[in-house]
Amino acid sequence: MSSVDLNLLRVFDAIFELRSVTRTAERLSLTQSAISHALGRLRLAFDDPLFLRHPSGLQPTARATEIAPGIREGLAQLQEALAPSPFDPANARRHFRISAGGYFCALLVPELIARTRRLAPGVVLEIDSPAPGLLAALDDGRTDLAFGVFGKIPGRLRQHRLFFEDVVWIAACDNPLRDRPEALADLPAHCRLQVVVGQPFPGHGGFSWDGGLERLVVTGGEEGIWGLRDGSPRLHDAVTAIATVAVTDLVAQVPRRLAERSAREQRIAIIDTSASPDRVEMAMLWHSRLAADEGLSWLRNVALACLGEE
Repeated sequence: MSSVDLNLLRVFDAIFELRSVTRTAERLSLTQSAISHALGRLRLAFDDPLFLRHPSGLQPTARATEIAPGIREGLAQLQEALAPSPFDPANARRHFRISAGGYFCALLVPELIARTRRLAPGVVLEIDSPAPGLLAALDDGRTDLAFGVFGKIPGRLRQHRLFFEDVVWIAACDNPLRDRPEALADLPAHCRLQVVVGQPFPGHGGFSWDGGLERLVVTGGEEGIWGLRDGSPRLHDAVTAIATVAVTDLVAQVPRRLAERSAREQRIAIIDTSASPDRVEMAMLWHSRLAADEGLSWLRNVALACLGEE
């Protein structure tokens, strides 16, 4: 019995059902000689003819009839065990790591965690700040999903383009600059609050190469869509910048969605300028090897629902 492998049992099960070497070969995509050879090994292993020739087809012996139900049940159980289990949010036990900066932590993460806890209480979300090495983290599975502004991405990653975001000027409601947008161009550096996006590692044109992944980074100087200036106060997230602008005479450039939401809650206003606003495209990334992961697909869909992008 030790010589009976899975393929032999599949041959036995098919012959028992079909009663024909020819039809068994067709079903299993094997040659008739391969089926005959497998039947010979089965007979040797069980020390029994198993199937006898008859005008109506191969007829099972008493021994074959005895073992057939157990073999079929065993094959079915093995197939069920090896098949990927459908993702059931209500009963799933998963841990997902997500890379998200301050923008998505403000607009997405609270609702994403709330919905996940409600729909999938056994699913744990861990939110990491974007940092150099994101591509490596996606490659080796330390990060499952990443949100941000990306330029070029390697072919092994998958991308869902979310929406375009405008970058707008804001000021406190009682700041005189609110009604003087023409003064922004000549505003001294110390009156502008800089929002530094990403960590200061080598980049160009507002984007940084992280392996083969291009990510938006704003680190100072005159480059980048924010036009940052040395000598300005600096912060590392737009949410804190908005709160600071609300209680100071500083102005800042922040994403429009954050500004519009905060304008209803804090004493800030968007400064209307004649110039067309800079725009960036927000996106969601994951590794192609996870394309068939039902759990991650579910999480992506929940995130899209939270963002109103269903």
